Amino acid sequence: MERPGVENLSFCQLLMTESGNLTRPFTLDDVKQAIWDCDSFKSTGRDGISFGFIKQFWAEVKDDFMQFVVEFNRNGKLTKGINATFIALIPKVDNPQRLNDF
Repeated sequence: MERPGVENLSFCQLLMTESGNLTRPFTLDDVKQAIWDCDSFKSTGRDGISFGFIKQFWAEVKDDFMQFVVEFNRNGKLTKGINATFIALIPKVDNPQRLNDF
């Protein structure tokens, strides 16, 4: 039994000018457009900050967002500690004895 091959298939290819856009650094407008394309009531992560919050305070947070994006573009790694969290157990009862009491 002969195995099918891809030799006779025609694939679309990017032009050189188009392929250059795949590696160009993101601009402030690119980042803003990506954020504005997101639902304002969706959470960005465990911190609970929604895209609506980011949009409302864009003037205050845009520099931090761009610093993060530029650093990621530069070295291909996420900022150290991006997934670090602190957990504080809040008791539901006066004298917690079990994990379910928090």
